[in-house]
Amino acid sequence: MKRVEIDRWLSATLPRYVNLTDAVVTIMRTLLVDNDIEHLSVSGRTKTFNGCKEKIKRKRYTDPATQMTDITGIRIIVYFESDVERVCEIIERSFSVDSTNSLDKNTLLQKDQVGYRSVHYVCDIGEARGALAEYAAVRGLKFEFQIRTVLQHAWAEISHDRSYKFSGKLPHQIERNLYLYAGLLEVADRGFDEISRQISAYSKAVTQSSEKGELDIEVNTLSVQGFVESWAKKNDLKLDPVYGGPESVDEVVTELEQFKVNTLDDLAQIIPKNYAKNLKETGLDAGNTILGVVRDWMLIHDPDRFLRDVSHNWRVKREDLAVMDKYFSEERVDQIFEELNLDDFDLEFMEPADDGNPVR
Repeated sequence: MKRVEIDRWLSATLPRYVNLTDAVVTIMRTLLVDNDIEHLSVSGRTKTFNGCKEKIKRKRYTDPATQMTDITGIRIIVYFESDVERVCEIIERSFSVDSTNSLDKNTLLQKDQVGYRSVHYVCDIGEARGALAEYAAVRGLKFEFQIRTVLQHAWAEISHDRSYKFSGKLPHQIERNLYLYAGLLEVADRGFDEISRQISAYSKAVTQSSEKGELDIEVNTLSVQGFVESWAKKNDLKLDPVYGGPESVDEVVTELEQFKVNTLDDLAQIIPKNYAKNLKETGLDAGNTILGVVRDWMLIHDPDRFLRDVSHNWRVKREDLAVMDKYFSEERVDQIFEELNLDDFDLEFMEPADDGNPVR
């Protein structure tokens, strides 16, 4: 293809690739969310006019329209190696994969090598999606997926993508050290993935044990979350996600320990009689969280012990204690309310109430 033909082809084609990049990023983000895959980022880039010309010249392409498969590039960064596998499965069933041009750079490394690792797919959007009117303009265009873990991405950025310091032929000892540290990143990647699997297995085991009534399990963030979610399911209650995530659940675990609740059996023993029924009757079942439920259990079981022994850095609104009216006199609940809100705390990290004051 002559230079003038290449320029004409690029001028006509690049706008289509810009649209393709935006479309595939949107599709991929939706697929990851729909499949509950946590990820750091999904980003896309379209090669520039000059970037395409440089690669055509460097690679000596004679038919760039078919030989260039990475004008659109989509990078997906996930947290764990097992998530890379899940993303690969999604790509293979959601797009038309060009197997000849796709590769897993993990498999290219010899047994005594470490270094750049990433999975690459060359795809098009596929026949089914391409038949839709909104994708007609990008039908048949090839693009590249690149899937990495966070640590693989960090290594690639340091050693390959961005850093001039690590390019070229380095002195032997420096190069050896470089690859030793790359090996540490690879070991860490596998270690974090294994820990992730262990956490998932532990959470599943706690849920199964809770359902069987086997509760001789230590109180920790995972066990409390699994136990309360299992209890809520049994009692037909839907709990909202906790504002702040696991770190906030960790706060209530600390409060339980101060309350002398050390096992799930201890926790089960303090659940007030008819609590789920009373919670529904007061309308507080809507919008409640693990934090609110567990704190209710402690306060109803022994308010004096809670107020005496448990350090808390949250305030509560009087209407949020309405379920306690089922167990104590109105005067007693008012007293508990006043004592709970007695001190001022630095509550910047807590979720604000309607009046601007953070609440539990």
